[in-house]
Amino acid sequence: MKNVKKILIRFGYGVIGLCALGAVGWFMPFPIEGNWIGGMVPGCGCEYHSFLRFEDGKLLSMPGHHFPLEWVGTYQKKGWGRYEVEWFNSSWAGIFSFRDNSLFVRSAFLRARWENLPEDERPRMHRLIRDPSVLACRALVNNPENDWVASKQGMSYRVMGTPEGRWFLGRHVWASAQDTKEDMVNRLNDCFQSLQIYTAGNEVPYCIIDTLVQNGVDYCVHPNQQWILPEWASDPYLSMSSYERPKEMKVANPIWTNGNSLIIIRAPPDEDLEGDTETCFFAGHMRTFWRLRSMIGNRGYTREALKNHLYLYAENGVLPEDVRQLLEPFGLNYHVLDEKILYRGKQKK
Repeated sequence: MKNVKKILIRFGYGVIGLCALGAVGWFMPFPIEGNWIGGMVPGCGCEYHSFLRFEDGKLLSMPGHHFPLEWVGTYQKKGWGRYEVEWFNSSWAGIFSFRDNSLFVRSAFLRARWENLPEDERPRMHRLIRDPSVLACRALVNNPENDWVASKQGMSYRVMGTPEGRWFLGRHVWASAQDTKEDMVNRLNDCFQSLQIYTAGNEVPYCIIDTLVQNGVDYCVHPNQQWILPEWASDPYLSMSSYERPKEMKVANPIWTNGNSLIIIRAPPDEDLEGDTETCFFAGHMRTFWRLRSMIGNRGYTREALKNHLYLYAENGVLPEDVRQLLEPFGLNYHVLDEKILYRGKQKK
């Protein structure tokens, strides 16, 4: 009986000790550096491991299979276990429904909690939890492909190559973009030229015009284009959705191959475009009005980002002359930074 009693007492002390350690790890302030999971996980909903990392003043999104990783914000220590986090732009903060780019966070060893998170975002995003997948996180952090980071500050590109073979490394959605000079010029031309609108009638539906004006997108209307409806009627593939139409089928009219630079209106001006029918040809496919409105919004956002929030990371913070000449005709208010900012190097194991 005495042995059993001793075992129970020691077990009780062990439980109390573990509870005490857990309480310390849950409540006592601790440096925030490290890997975190929770409501802020920036993963894309796939099977790969993803997490958020605080490192050397940078807030890094670490998706398990997209390289390079993304630098999405910065943080500064404001007290014992208290930090100010600033997201690079409102669109990134908008992913998490934050109303402000800047937040304060308090960290312990096991968890961190946001101080000024809107009440309607709690408890879904109120806390961060330390990522227990130590080996998976370490492998990703030390992957040589993550020696450099891709910045989410505005519209960011790393300027690389030589004048004869210049290219720009950036991130579009989840994929790395390696744009040549020609790609960059095409992107800028497409973004800043007026959107050409072709319609068989005299007017364009007001909802489309209103969407263009709200997003600051220039446009030019070409009315009375009688070729639209007959060709639509004669081509069976145009009546199909973009999913039903065979990929190898190309639109017959050459003017339609201009992609994002034009809209072709299928519906009369007085038709209700709020319905779930495909009414417009835009960006190479038939679009519903809802989808068209979303794409025009993206176009307006991209235009503003390129106009005033273009960040170029170049060697020693000096923009090559050929790149300066390339951008000059567009009148962009771009920012040039040293590419060393994006270098992480191999991390210590």
